[in-house]
Amino acid sequence: MQNILVIGAHFDDAELGCGGTMARLAAEGKNVYKLTLTDNVTNFIQMDIHVDLDSSRVGSALACKELGVEEITDFELLECNHLEYSAQIMQKVEKIIYDKKIDTVFMHFHADMNQDHVAASKICLTASRHCKNIFYYQSNGYLLDQAFYPTVFFDISDYCEQKRKALEHYHGDHNRFDRLFDIAIKRTEVWGYANEVRYAEGFVPVKMCF
Repeated sequence: MQNILVIGAHFDDAELGCGGTMARLAAEGKNVYKLTLTDNVTNFIQMDIHVDLDSSRVGSALACKELGVEEITDFELLECNHLEYSAQIMQKVEKIIYDKKIDTVFMHFHADMNQDHVAASKICLTASRHCKNIFYYQSNGYLLDQAFYPTVFFDISDYCEQKRKALEHYHGDHNRFDRLFDIAIKRTEVWGYANEVRYAEGFVPVKMCF
């Protein structure tokens, strides 16, 4: 792992799913990039959830600075809640992977319940098919019909506080029901306990070549 790309459908997905791992790899001298695919604009009237693009951009920029990673900002964002697989979008992601010589990609779990996450996973899996290492992460707390069962873990005991601070840069309904960020941290504590460390992030590997 030298050139790592973390891809999220929405601006806070990367930090939720693997913020600690991003911070750790960056601290180890790796080149870590973050890419967001949609504008994150959300107006879910029934559940009174509203997120705007400007606050998402600001939160993401501050979070990336917190984690020590480079954000890719020249990608043309797609409309949130309408992300779909297309060869055109896939090839734009693929170009980034080739241009930056990416060898490792972290992406959404393919069996997620969020439609943007599912589309992002399909786009990214095809785009990264030639990369040596591909990992799925989970950025929400949905109970899935196909369980997210991680078997690869990164010890983030020294970096969990950076993950927490990165998430705190997102305001308002990014933190769904004022609980999502805390749940993400608690999940790392559970996975840490299972691995006899304080905090860990878990991933489902698609493939690994070390």
